[in-house]
Amino acid sequence: MVGRADHFVQLINMYCLDVESIISQLASYIDIPDVDFSKLDALTTEVAERSSRIGAEHVRLACVDLMQACDQKQKQNFLRALNWTKTEFTRTRTKLQVIVQMERRIMRLEAKRQQ
Repeated sequence: MVGRADHFVQLINMYCLDVESIISQLASYIDIPDVDFSKLDALTTEVAERSSRIGAEHVRLACVDLMQACDQKQKQNFLRALNWTKTEFTRTRTKLQVIVQMERRIMRLEAKRQQ
């Protein structure tokens, strides 16, 4: 049980770190004068897929607007959608951190019980 819970905690932490990094990349790439929207779309798809796998539906839905802005090659729409995605990711990360804290408490209690 502890091994499974630890794996779950690692998945959440990896998701948060990866998506945070990708969102930072998106923010820096959109500032380049000749924006490569295909690169932004690929990164956005990565966030959407990772979010879907972990069940972060609000982040995944926010990514849909990012992808549409990439298709339209609209920098302002992309920036607006990126802000929404950042907000949804921050909310999701906060909720996931609560779950991680709870899982760690459970793991500590189980370890004490087995001693």
